[in-house]
Amino acid sequence: MAEGRAVSAAALPTAQVLHDLQVPEGGLSSEEAARRLKRWGPNAVHSHRARAWLVLWHRVRSPLLGLLLAAAVVSYFVGERSDAMIIGVIVALSVGLGFVNEYRAEKTAQSLHAKIRHRAVVLRDGRPQEVEVTALVPGDVVELSL
Repeated sequence: MAEGRAVSAAALPTAQVLHDLQVPEGGLSSEEAARRLKRWGPNAVHSHRARAWLVLWHRVRSPLLGLLLAAAVVSYFVGERSDAMIIGVIVALSVGLGFVNEYRAEKTAQSLHAKIRHRAVVLRDGRPQEVEVTALVPGDVVELSL
């Protein structure tokens, strides 16, 4: 079955979908599933990764930060250098502390995301087997339940 037809597969009879995906009645064999996994790769989206530069970018693009920096520059040029320095230190502390907190939260989310495991029941070698969802391949017959 072509990739573009995946959406319309839900409207087809089960036998037709299994035929198009070259799946025998008892589901894929373990060997065939391994071949398909090698060909198509793991069934996984990109995992959550903490990126320091992205967290910093979110911190410095704040409109409020721009206003405070503008106020510091104006204060500096009108002779209020001590006010400009105070505003600058407050902005630097705000960005620094916000960055540290947000980056730590991103690292924690990354760690938690790495620990999550989801399993599915598939028909392999003619019998139901529980596998990691990352090991699902095109053609797997998955058991759905509530």
